[in-house]
Amino acid sequence: MPGMNLTKQEAAERFATVSHARYAIDLDFSDPGRTFRSDTTVEFDATPGASTFIEAAWADIDAIELNGEPLDPALHVEGRIPLEGLKEHNTLRVAGAFGYRNDGQGIHRFVDPADGEVYLYSQFAANDTRAAFACFDQPDIKGEFTFTVTVPDHWAVISNSPTPEPEPVDGTVTVAGVEHGLARWSFGPTVPIPSYGAAVVAGPYAYHEGVLHGTDGEIPARVYGRPSLEQHFDGDRVLEDTQAGLELYERVFQTPYPYEKYDQIYVPQYNLGAMENIGCVTISEDRLLFRGRATAAELEFRTVVVLHELAHMWFGNLVTMKWWDDLWLNESFAEFIGTWAAAEVSEWKDAWVTFAADRKSVAYVQDQLPTTHAIVTEVPDTEATVSAFDMITYAKGASALKQLAEFVGEDAFFGGVASYLQRYHHGNATLAEFLAEVETAAESRLDSWAEVWLETPGVTTLRPIIATDDAGALTRLAVAEDVPAEHPVHRPHGVEIAGYELSEGTFVRSWTVPATLDGPLTEVPEAAGRPRPDLLLVNDRDLTYAKLHLDDVSLANLEAHIAHVDDAMAQATVLDALWHMTRDGSLAAQRYIDAVLSVAPRLLNSATAESHLELMVVALRRYLAPEHVAEITEAAAERLWHAVGEAEHGSDIQLQLLKGYAQVASTTEQGLRLRALVEGTAEVAGLDIDSDLTWDLLGGLAAAGGIDVEEIDHYASRDVSAAGQRRAAGVRAAIASPEAKQAAWDALVRPADGPAINAVQFQMAAGLARAVDPALLAPLVEDLLGSLREYYDANAGFVGVRVARLVLPVNLVGRVDGLAGRLEQWLADHHDAPSVLRKVVVEGLDHVRRAQIAQTTSRMAAAS
Repeated sequence: MPGMNLTKQEAAERFATVSHARYAIDLDFSDPGRTFRSDTTVEFDATPGASTFIEAAWADIDAIELNGEPLDPALHVEGRIPLEGLKEHNTLRVAGAFGYRNDGQGIHRFVDPADGEVYLYSQFAANDTRAAFACFDQPDIKGEFTFTVTVPDHWAVISNSPTPEPEPVDGTVTVAGVEHGLARWSFGPTVPIPSYGAAVVAGPYAYHEGVLHGTDGEIPARVYGRPSLEQHFDGDRVLEDTQAGLELYERVFQTPYPYEKYDQIYVPQYNLGAMENIGCVTISEDRLLFRGRATAAELEFRTVVVLHELAHMWFGNLVTMKWWDDLWLNESFAEFIGTWAAAEVSEWKDAWVTFAADRKSVAYVQDQLPTTHAIVTEVPDTEATVSAFDMITYAKGASALKQLAEFVGEDAFFGGVASYLQRYHHGNATLAEFLAEVETAAESRLDSWAEVWLETPGVTTLRPIIATDDAGALTRLAVAEDVPAEHPVHRPHGVEIAGYELSEGTFVRSWTVPATLDGPLTEVPEAAGRPRPDLLLVNDRDLTYAKLHLDDVSLANLEAHIAHVDDAMAQATVLDALWHMTRDGSLAAQRYIDAVLSVAPRLLNSATAESHLELMVVALRRYLAPEHVAEITEAAAERLWHAVGEAEHGSDIQLQLLKGYAQVASTTEQGLRLRALVEGTAEVAGLDIDSDLTWDLLGGLAAAGGIDVEEIDHYASRDVSAAGQRRAAGVRAAIASPEAKQAAWDALVRPADGPAINAVQFQMAAGLARAVDPALLAPLVEDLLGSLREYYDANAGFVGVRVARLVLPVNLVGRVDGLAGRLEQWLADHHDAPSVLRKVVVEGLDHVRRAQIAQTTSRMAAAS
């Protein structure tokens, strides 16, 4: 339906016609059915005599009135209402029944399985504001929004403006078997904001009361969530992080917090980590509200998310991108500033270590795919924005901004940011306008920097070239920058090159040389005469965005002594180098796996442990030669189990190691250990097996073939929460039998009662893909590929892309003949498939080809 997919050209034409939109939106959520009433009056200016359109999607429109004249509701076609013969000042009313959603977009409706209560929240980015009320749904037609919301009288309503006192209205409604009266919440108008940043959250939410202290005075602030989870809000800590970020941002942005209040709401079944709705931030309950003990990595991630979303209040909300081409600028900036702020003002002083070990490493992977794109890229239409939410946009963009801050100096960088916010406040701006402000502050041109860092895709690889004399001193050190053939552009890299000496049982940094790498080969004469190091890192402290390939001496020393690397960033750097060398086919997978197992018990950063224990599973399943998988997987699990016992009791690393063990347990005996922990007949000293950890262990037990559906149902009956129900769905799908895998795919692609809710789909897809022996999925390949398009067509958007990526059977390399050919044939047969789905398959094909090379390397290493 072309009308549902707004193009950049259409948006530009409408922007030239429409301005000064003011919305009065009346939403009635009192009907317990599948729809809600939406009645919107829009006042807007326009070019006299012009024509345009307004959007209203997934709705049955029954009243349209333009400038006092009724229009035929039948004009509403494919989510649009044409508007003809406009005046200079116009008033439009659009009313109808809009549908609730269960895919995390529009107005998502969640029914708590524990008590039948209903919770609603909006998720309007990228262009689903139209799914709640009629609007000009594009970022550069900012509007003033005035919400009036009718709900059961025991509900709370939160929006962008300060929360009013509700007023009773006539009528009753039955919710969860109880009759309630009705109440109306009338919010004041917002300042001009982008349509995707408007928000409405409604339901019997509880809250933690707080206040923030800004330069202009006190800012009301609450942390909301479902009452059954109130003890887990951790509201004091969330607000403490928010206050620290507020003070920092007001200082460096030189602009006070621009809105009247700041609420943060945990919402269920969320597609994203969080969303920066103006003054009404929604946060994933599933990912960031912890029912049990959270790892340090999880707590740090929540802090960074809190700081990320707060930064958007200035960068993204106060000043908004003109079109989705500049989504990267919004997200890259928030990613950079959120991590920077965490390191500056929170307890997570090694936030850049976490960034390097996790999100930046994912960006390297995405940047090597055939679908890679420049940080700055053309987004032709709103459908393509789904693909734009990736780690190139987030983490590579953040790395580029970190480079820019280093290049011009932090004072100039933040001076440019401040002038940008002051010049374009409450308006829209582009990359060129942002860079112009930084250029002025830095008194330096940024054209060449922007060309190589922002406008050219691909990740380069830094590789040392070393020569020594007979005494072992360096006679030459040079650094080669290997560029991808498809994007042969060299970038300048400001790095620190460090030599480490193995001394008294640990690697000690013995010398450091700063260098600017520029071009295919950069000589580093300052290193001459220094002792040949036991470990050489040409990007020590991770100052630039580039993969590393290590020299043979460093590799050999790490292989023998990696447990003796005791600097958190150095640990992350060497593990990341080994991982990407494995992906590139330069290092046998078993060597990377051994390195992870050797250093894991001594890792100093929780996210490094979490990331590489998960990547080790990928290496086991995908990059090992298939004939070695069973033996090496069993041995890996045994080493992890031993490490769990040896770890400090109750420590974070002990918890990470146990979670890692649950991921790789493969034999009956290893599964029985998990069963004993779940049943309480055994324990891990210092760790409580809480509800969330129980599901982690049950997932491992299912994958190891040690549990059936009936027993999982028993555990689900003991945890009737939303989290318990979705986790149970994932564990059922993880059962190590062809029948369980087929049942999971049937539930996704051929659901008896319509598509499952988004959060359950994600768990089912992840469980389906989970297999100790990937060959278990071989009987399902024909059905998976044959009905993938059918699945996506019924679940298009964020949900469809995420599930398709999870279930694509890329781990079957070496187990299914001609897997690459089958994916190529799928692409040939589905040339008309949505571009975002084709992208998933193109990327899967690349993963398969890369795995074929890695398995050859693994097999050769085993034979030598």
